[in-house]
Amino acid sequence: FSDTAMVGALGAVATAAVGITSTSIWLSGSVISAVSVGLSIQLAQSVGAGNYKRAREVVGQSLLTSLVVGAALTLVFFSLHWNLPAWLGAEEAVVPHAQAYLQVIALSLLFNMLSSVFSSLLRCMGDTHTPLKYNFTAIILNVIFNFLLIFPSRDLTVFGFTFPMFGAGLGVAGAAWGTALSLAVSATLLFLSLCNKRREIHLSLKKEYLKPDKDILKNMVFLGVPTAMEQFITTSGQVISTRIVSTLGTVAVAANTLAVSAESLSYMPAYGVSVATTTLVSQSIGAKKKDDAKNFGKLANRLGFCAMIFVGILLFVLAEPLIRLFTRDESVIPLAAAMLRIVAIAQPLNASCSILSGALRGAADVKSPFFIGIFGMWGLRIPLALLFVFVFHWGLHGYWIAMVIDNMTKGALSILRFKQGKWMKNA
Repeated sequence: FSDTAMVGALGAVATAAVGITSTSIWLSGSVISAVSVGLSIQLAQSVGAGNYKRAREVVGQSLLTSLVVGAALTLVFFSLHWNLPAWLGAEEAVVPHAQAYLQVIALSLLFNMLSSVFSSLLRCMGDTHTPLKYNFTAIILNVIFNFLLIFPSRDLTVFGFTFPMFGAGLGVAGAAWGTALSLAVSATLLFLSLCNKRREIHLSLKKEYLKPDKDILKNMVFLGVPTAMEQFITTSGQVISTRIVSTLGTVAVAANTLAVSAESLSYMPAYGVSVATTTLVSQSIGAKKKDDAKNFGKLANRLGFCAMIFVGILLFVLAEPLIRLFTRDESVIPLAAAMLRIVAIAQPLNASCSILSGALRGAADVKSPFFIGIFGMWGLRIPLALLFVFVFHWGLHGYWIAMVIDNMTKGALSILRFKQGKWMKNA
């Protein structure tokens, strides 16, 4: 968000450069989620069962797995940085900026993997404060690094006093370096916290905990691959969506990027409830308390649904002020704000999809969110976007209407799956 907002000051081309590559970077999130979900569910169920030895073994597998997989992601995306923006249909003026951003952001994926996995493990132990503290530190550092690296040296005037301010003038590449450096700091802090021996469950560097454990890794794959495939298929659909939007021009790409960033801020209440739900359902299943697991899911869904009704109203009313946080470009602001007003209606059901998918994954029903996600993206969003944009000629509005139909349908299907209760039999 800070990258998008601060790069937005450079104009629509810079914003489009970040936006055109972002959906491709999200593909890496499917792999990161696979490792996070596959390890954290095992950890939470071990905690629920009171099996702390097993919990420490799960934590031990996190380090080497994250290092190996994170390094692989970095190599893959670094090798693609030269050609990917052009493949995604970026206009000629956007391509060099997108290449510079992607080249550096690829280096951050290793630290992103470590930070995400360690944060997920700590949350599943019941420690949500440490990830909050260190990831918030990373956000503050990212803003500072961006301030120093994106813009050139200039004179700043504060309270009537003018003084020179250093700036590297790296543009969008500076935003990528800010992300990479801040993630490196948060990954290091989370690693040190997880190694703290005062924790009953901590990361031990003894060989017995670090050597590959076939059982844990096999369960990680079983639990994580459907989640990875769900996110991969969903994100690949978003890459195709980016390609569709890119045909509408740089202003449309910039407006889409800013609207997605602003809309993502509105997901935070539902995301927080979803993380808590996964942990509580997993621990209840580990403790063999299936009724508790069901009740946690019901309560979380009601809480999230009601909260997101309120958030949806705020998103509709404050659409333009939100977009103005990200850019000063008057050609982009009205279009991006219109997209937020379209998507505001989908917020409550979108929350149900996020929260109940978290509950189902916590009970090891990882296949249901997978199939719901595939149907929504490839059965609804992509076909409808093609129809609305290229046949009905509704422009960017058509793509966002297709997105709303996708999100609301997935929310309804998630509620139906949870209420059926079949997931409890196999938990």
